[in-house]
Amino acid sequence: MKRPLCLAALLITALVYLYLELSGSENLVDVSNTGDGRSLQIVGIVDRKEFRVDYLGEVSPVIYIIPIGINDLGNNKYIQCYMSKEDYKEPAIGQYVKVAGTQKSFEPGRNPGEFDSRLYYSTLKIAYRIKNAKILAVTGKKDTIKEGLYQIKYQLESVLDKSLSSEDASIMKAIILGDKAFMDEETKSLYKDAGIIHIMAVSGLHISILGMGLYKLLRRLRIPLIPATILPIAFMFAYGQMCGMSASSVRAIVMFGVRLMAPVLGRTYDLLSALSLVEIMLLIEQPLYLYNSGFLFSFGAVVAIGFVMPAIKSFIPNAEAEKMKFSDDKESVFKTMAYKYIGSALLVSISILLVTIPVYMSFYYVYPIYSIILNLFILPLMPPLMLLGIICMLLGSFLGSLGLIPGVMIHVILRSFSLLCKVVGTFPGGKWYMGNAPKWKIVLYVAALIMFSVLTMNQKFSKYKATITASYLSVLFLLIINPVPDLKITAIDVGQGDGILIRTRTEALLIDGGSTDKNQVGKYTIIPYLQHEGVGKLDAAIVTHEDEDHISGIFEIMDDMEKGGISIKNLILPDVGSSSRGSNYRMLEERARELHIPVSYISCGQGLAFNDMKLTCLNPVKDMTTDGANAYSTVLFMEYENFTALFTGDVEEEGQAHIMKDVRANSDKLSHINLLKVAHHGSRYTSDEEFLKALRPGIALISCGEGNSYGHPHRELIERLDAVGARIYRTDKSGAITVIVNNNRVYVDEFLAPL
Repeated sequence: MKRPLCLAALLITALVYLYLELSGSENLVDVSNTGDGRSLQIVGIVDRKEFRVDYLGEVSPVIYIIPIGINDLGNNKYIQCYMSKEDYKEPAIGQYVKVAGTQKSFEPGRNPGEFDSRLYYSTLKIAYRIKNAKILAVTGKKDTIKEGLYQIKYQLESVLDKSLSSEDASIMKAIILGDKAFMDEETKSLYKDAGIIHIMAVSGLHISILGMGLYKLLRRLRIPLIPATILPIAFMFAYGQMCGMSASSVRAIVMFGVRLMAPVLGRTYDLLSALSLVEIMLLIEQPLYLYNSGFLFSFGAVVAIGFVMPAIKSFIPNAEAEKMKFSDDKESVFKTMAYKYIGSALLVSISILLVTIPVYMSFYYVYPIYSIILNLFILPLMPPLMLLGIICMLLGSFLGSLGLIPGVMIHVILRSFSLLCKVVGTFPGGKWYMGNAPKWKIVLYVAALIMFSVLTMNQKFSKYKATITASYLSVLFLLIINPVPDLKITAIDVGQGDGILIRTRTEALLIDGGSTDKNQVGKYTIIPYLQHEGVGKLDAAIVTHEDEDHISGIFEIMDDMEKGGISIKNLILPDVGSSSRGSNYRMLEERARELHIPVSYISCGQGLAFNDMKLTCLNPVKDMTTDGANAYSTVLFMEYENFTALFTGDVEEEGQAHIMKDVRANSDKLSHINLLKVAHHGSRYTSDEEFLKALRPGIALISCGEGNSYGHPHRELIERLDAVGARIYRTDKSGAITVIVNNNRVYVDEFLAPL
């Protein structure tokens, strides 16, 4: 049998995936958060150290401890300690420490598309975090090798700091030493949005330059095969250890070791067999890697090059003999080389895209289209950039200021990267909002891609090539098509605030988007949810009133729009008197003007007509003057076929009394509504008994923060809703709540299992 390791890896991967899906990955993510906020002391061995950006945005020292005498870590191994800078004395790796601090557990995502820190850190076998940690005692001997590598790493980083600007140094630390702690968020976002963030991963490129470069040098120096093989492998293992041994670096280093050992053992190196060996090793050690995007991207790229690309290449006619080339025909040779490079690079990019589409649709939901072109310019510059970085560190370490010389070229290359990313970011249609794909589609697609690659390369099936290709393309089409139900209303869990997305088959609009207890709720919650849904354009963003818990995320969406992200086609504000328009209201208007977003104003009696639904405004009265923003909250009555809903913002007694007049006058429409977005997060002063009895809502959505200090929703309000027979759904208990209307049937989905 050819490539038995490949078959074994495929079977093991399938079995691990089935186990995780059937038993629930939470079985391996097994640490309770009941200890959150408690003070504790632990004793353990320092396994590694680094610097990271803490929750305040400051760079802090972090140590990872393997605790002693703690048996409730589940499948995890480490405790991450963010150290207090006060009187901090750094312990050595390998020493025993006693640490005191405050426990902080990692939280699961509360919305589709939101980062699941609990799963991510469990993949790294980190049980929980200790904040503001202090070392009470240190004892024992250090691990000389690990501590030595750590000291070398930060000595090299200090050389980069002296030889380069702070911005250039932070990028080079990430590229060469795998340390992203010092990169600013703007640069990270720029590289991520442009699709070149992969250059920060320690992987195959580093191996080809450092490991293979050392091996070739030793062989040229006529060093015998065995020591010339062992030394580069040991060097690359030490390098990987110094840079953190991520899944991508482990994959590259082990494959490099197999590549060098093959001739020593008299065997032929096979790319896919070596990859399969590493995958088996990593999945046995940590099955949760199947839920880690870095692992999937790293392995997917190699599968694309070694397995899928040959199948695609078989469709390209051999053009080598189309034109005779002469050795002195310099222009022809240059053109041939250019065409060959571009063609090869595009083929690699397309192959990687076809393999990693499921990864994008499971973790990121957006594909930067122009990254295929951008990488044609970026990747050829990476080897010289890395070599310049290495020269800079060597010169700076031994000859001081001479490290500034290669720093000039490093600056030029990095500035060209930023410029290219910014230029590409201005191109229209630069992002493909793929959205999320259900798991059954992903499994079907992976199976279809494997069958396509295997059968296409098998001569026995050559006459069926067109049929095989058509079958694969049909499954690809099924994967990327993201059908929307007739109507989909989601109360996004923004914490203490409001954010509601309404989608039909043709439109998407957002009612509010803000929070007072979630930091950067737009960036980390609302935008990821919109991307998860494949929403790259909001037909309207409706702001009910200007309180922070309703607008903070709207500003962040606008900032994202300015960088080529999700666009807002119309901003709709309540049409109130000038004296009622506070500073936030004015800032929204000004920001919309800067981004050329049309601003509309709405008041009582006006309607918003969309293709599939109608929204009628019940509050505020035009030019309303009031001291508080809640009173003029926009209230919208929605009609979609036989489904009705009322969205009430933070309307209180004054506005509610006005709405009751409409309810009485239009009882045929406004009684027995299907859905009520309960006003003001479930405050006791809203949605009184008369109001609820008139509406008789079937479903009541309450958006409020978990454990909020206001006591929302209040017990009296819950009792009133129960009395009218409403089914109550709360974001503090269920996370995001989605109401789906399809074929005149109504479904409610809670993202988190109800408590």
